[in-house]
This record gives sequence, structure tokens and C-alpha cells, in this order.
Amino acid sequence: MTKRITSFRISQYILVILAIILCATVLIWLIGRYVANRPGISDENVIQITNTDPCVQEITNIVSRMWAFDITSVPKKYLDMVSKYANATITERTTGACNNIKFTCEPGQTRIECDPCAFGSARQFAIQQQISDLTATRCNQPNAPTDIR
Repeated sequence: MTKRITSFRISQYILVILAIILCATVLIWLIGRYVANRPGISDENVIQITNTDPCVQEITNIVSRMWAFDITSVPKKYLDMVSKYANATITERTTGACNNIKFTCEPGQTRIECDPCAFGSARQFAIQQQISDLTATRCNQPNAPTDIR
């Protein structure tokens, strides 16, 4: 007894294949969202080394360790940068998102009161500025500031 292939049977196969493709697409999309939103190391906590110069890499490592493990050795200039930014008074309404949390800062508020990433953003800016200043002075780069220890 041979099975006959009918148009109904062909349409069943096509529907099964489409259902498998749809399920695989949804599964890949869900995995992608989980990976993108998972807690852990975020981009703002990672210092990107874009220069392969050994001097710049060494400075980046030194400054990163300084901020991570020995905050007392960070020069006052950079700690003041963090404080100044985080405690700045907002002059106009600002909206944004931080780690998928929407926030709104109203005029008169300090940034740290309304922006959950104010301290982290200020800290990252100060770290990058310290790396930039130190590489300019210690790696013989132009426009070097002179008040870096």
C-alpha cells in the first residue's frame, strides 16, 4: 500500500516547517534579550583599551586598580570631578534611562537625587580623564597637563 501525496499533506508539512522556524526565531530573540539585559559587568564599569601602546595600557591598568582597590590614592582633582558632577544642580528638566530604569530630573534637584547613574557616570568620566592626563604626561604625548602627580 503506497501513500499518496496530496496537496493537504504538503500544506501540513509547510505549516510544520513554518512553526519550527517561528519557534526558533522566538527562542533566539528571547536568548538575545536575556544576554543583553543580564546583570553583571556593564559597559560603564569596563575601561576600553583602544590604544595598543604598552605605555597607555600600563597607565590604564594602574588607574583602574587605583580606583578599584585604593581610592585613597586617587588625586583629589579627580575625586572632586566626581563630586562636582554628581552634586550639580539641574537647571532644566532632563529625562533619560539608566540600566533600563527611566528617570526624570526636575530643575532644582541635584543630579544624584534623580539620576541613578549619576555617580557611576561621573566616576567613569573622572577615570577616563585621569588616564588621559597621565598618558599625556608619561607617554610623551602633546597637550600634557603639568599638575598631575
